[in-house]
Amino acid sequence: MLFKNDEPYTLTAADHKSIAEKFKKYPIRLIYPESRVKKSTSPHNRLPDKPNSISFPLTAVRRTKNGSENWRYAEHKIVGEKGQITWTPTKFMLRGSHDLYESDRELIWWLINCCPVLEGGENQDKEKEACCVIEDLRTKAELIAEKEEENATVKALIFSSKVGLGEDKLRSIAKAYFIQDVDDMTFAQVKIALEKVVMRDKENGIKNFLEITNSEQVLNIKANIQTAIDKGIIKFSIKKRSWEWVSESGRKNEPIAQVSPTVDENEALYNYFLGNQKFAQMLSSSLKGDKIFSAKEEEDEE
Repeated sequence: MLFKNDEPYTLTAADHKSIAEKFKKYPIRLIYPESRVKKSTSPHNRLPDKPNSISFPLTAVRRTKNGSENWRYAEHKIVGEKGQITWTPTKFMLRGSHDLYESDRELIWWLINCCPVLEGGENQDKEKEACCVIEDLRTKAELIAEKEEENATVKALIFSSKVGLGEDKLRSIAKAYFIQDVDDMTFAQVKIALEKVVMRDKENGIKNFLEITNSEQVLNIKANIQTAIDKGIIKFSIKKRSWEWVSESGRKNEPIAQVSPTVDENEALYNYFLGNQKFAQMLSSSLKGDKIFSAKEEEDEE
């Protein structure tokens, strides 16, 4: 039961609607917030360190425009012979997780609107460490299913002989990921190498793969850059942190662009290509087999 300023409170139609909009299916689960679950400091324990239990009062003050209100959730209100009131329970005991059902709507409403230690709650006290958070199992399941569908889509595009991308396309995508010596690999090796580099990025790998697959311009530019690297036309100097034209034997390599230590060298060259038309034209010509003359070489020829 809910009590507002020690008087019984019945959920209104608007209260029921607000809960229904938040949670479409039950049960929902009350769990520890991430701040309460720490990676184990023991090398022999793979499980995280977390409290055995956390308890918090089922009373709270909620401030409004007109002042403040005292809210309480209790299952029983017992009035003694002398008028003294006993509320039970006085605290909520959370032992890792607790399922909440549609029949718990009053408690759910109190947690969302009154509880000062519910992470993300309407009345959360930011100065206190959260004790609990509501996990929406339906939403979580949908997110997991969506992620698995994306994984299956990527694997099908790479590996399936029926719905997958063609060999030329996959080789171009592999080059666009700056995988070296793609032309020397078997098709099976290309697939495995590509899937490995895509899945390495747990957060954005699938998204980036789908974007690059659907963008012919990005695909062609990055693939051409990697082809130029594989053919020894350009190279990256780790020591100098710079891209260079590979000159003939006996001549110093000509610098193209310096790369900041905090930036990926391949992405830096791609961005340089987009912003430097002269370099783009020179790289295109070099891939066609045309000799590229630097200003210094042209002077020497004269």
